[in-house]
Amino acid sequence: MKRALFFLCIGLFIALVLQPNLIDVADQNDVRVPQVSENAPVTNEDITPTSSISKLKIGIDASHGGEDLGYVGNNEIPEKEINLELALRVGRKLQAAGYQVVYTREDDNVQASDEDAVNAQRLSEMQAQDVDLLLSFQSGNTNDPLMKGFTIFTRPDDRSTALANEIGQELIAINFSNYEGVDTDHYSNFSILSNKEVPTILVELGYLSNAEDYARLTDPDYQEKIGQAITDAFLKEIN
Repeated sequence: MKRALFFLCIGLFIALVLQPNLIDVADQNDVRVPQVSENAPVTNEDITPTSSISKLKIGIDASHGGEDLGYVGNNEIPEKEINLELALRVGRKLQAAGYQVVYTREDDNVQASDEDAVNAQRLSEMQAQDVDLLLSFQSGNTNDPLMKGFTIFTRPDDRSTALANEIGQELIAINFSNYEGVDTDHYSNFSILSNKEVPTILVELGYLSNAEDYARLTDPDYQEKIGQAITDAFLKEIN
């Protein structure tokens, strides 16, 4: 009887004291702590279990800004605001994964309205900051409201092309939109791709003239998915 009572006491001690403490320790080990930075705040929602080994320095560019609204159709939100929101979300995700992140703009305080002049200045600043790669975001538009999809433009170098392809695959995986591929033939059409000293990938994320693309690009939940997909591409291709 005494022996049974002894084992009963031991069992209760394990169940009530030791087990909860063990669970607490395990839970603490699983928590991913937010990082503090000078840029956009990073929260637990941004932290990814995989972290960068390379600590690559990535420039993030939101096309247009200031007086340059970009495309404005029947929808209320101009392209410059959509580009900025996406750029900040992507930058926050990349930073949370351990990459160094700098921005060409973090707000709408853009003085010049000439796009080529602005891009030349942004490229010069990114070169001065010695970024390893610049990631630029813009959106497309067309007179055909049924046309949708995204295209990735870059200069024809192996590293940028491989990363651009991986970004495309990750965006396909979240069923973002039609993938029109990586274009290395028409980089001269985009002034943001003009400086060969600053490897740049231009992601043209969908057509704002298409209702479905527009809805996803302005949906905060989908913006988060896009940010994570692009971060996953970096981690897989150039961790």
